[in-house]
Amino acid sequence: MAIKNSVGRPTKMDIRTLVKSADALRNNYTVTMLVSGRKYQEDTYYCHMNDDMGFAAKMNYAVECRNKVSFNFRTI
Repeated sequence: MAIKNSVGRPTKMDIRTLVKSADALRNNYTVTMLVSGRKYQEDTYYCHMNDDMGFAAKMNYAVECRNKVSFNFRTI
């Protein structure tokens, strides 16, 4: 995530929120379902998707990983 100017209101999209959002998208959440339980709105999500290339890359990768099957071989 890009470092912004320190003047003004701090962003609600911190690293913890980014990780939780990517995990929710990976688990078949839609954007509407994603923002309903978070502390930001849908237009904040899309604003970060348009402005922050790192955020957009992580969210797009999470959506791409939805269809991949993961196995846990430690379960018996």
